[in-house]
Amino acid sequence: MKYCVLGATGRTGGIVATELLKDGYQVRVVARSLDKLEPLRALGAEPCVADLQVLDDVKRAFADIEAAYVMIPPNFTASDFRKFQDEVTDNIADAIATNGTKYTVSLSSIGAENPKGVGPVNGLHYMEVQLDGIPDLNTLHVRAGFFMENLLGSLGMIKGMKIYGAACPPDAAWPLISTGDIGHYAAQRLKALNFSGKNVQFLLGPRDVTGEETARILAAAFGMEALPYVHFTYEDMKKGVVGGGVLPNTADLFVELYDGFNKGLLTYHRDTESTTNTKLEDFAAKVLKPAFDSR
Repeated sequence: MKYCVLGATGRTGGIVATELLKDGYQVRVVARSLDKLEPLRALGAEPCVADLQVLDDVKRAFADIEAAYVMIPPNFTASDFRKFQDEVTDNIADAIATNGTKYTVSLSSIGAENPKGVGPVNGLHYMEVQLDGIPDLNTLHVRAGFFMENLLGSLGMIKGMKIYGAACPPDAAWPLISTGDIGHYAAQRLKALNFSGKNVQFLLGPRDVTGEETARILAAAFGMEALPYVHFTYEDMKKGVVGGGVLPNTADLFVELYDGFNKGLLTYHRDTESTTNTKLEDFAAKVLKPAFDSR
């Protein structure tokens, strides 16, 4: 069995590749930089430098591949992020159909059942539909909750302004999951290949957490007496995202995502399999606190 891992230098793909390699599987790891693939090559991986917007590159990456971990890189510098998503999806689907790959585990998101109204997640809907349209391909779409790692982007606000916030009410609860749990789950399913047909699996972290509770957990981890939660307007959210270097049209997609969340479009079902282990309290202590202290 030969595997291909897209986004192999990223948070989830790196874990998928590492776990497969440590168990002795043949793995082709794909990224845009050869240097960044060196640690995986040292573990026995076959490095493949490819631009996912170039069809010939993607076909080369999937040549002779039986199973793959598929994801769309978060290229937020793209002039049209939704167009970028669809171009990458089309190339991946073409390469898989051409090469006869039989299994894919794909990184998707809660809300991916929606063709519109949820910003960048609409691109993941398109990805799911295109992969499911390949007749002989067995698909497993991992619809994950919000990444705990995204909280790293709020550390500057927390340290500088002594607030934490988002564009949703303080009592709105969302599923927070670590990318480590996602990568581990995807690797386990790729090893087992115990799925057939077209499938969806939610991954949601240990429990849903409100904005106010997130603020309390972060305050405790950072040794702060209090950390007020601020419900940002969509306008303020967009200003903050653009201020972080994201193009205005891409920022609009994230505003739409939060609007979709507030309207109840990001639906999911929690059960034993969708509930993963890493608690926000532990993640905050191990990952967020050192990053906070180093700022």
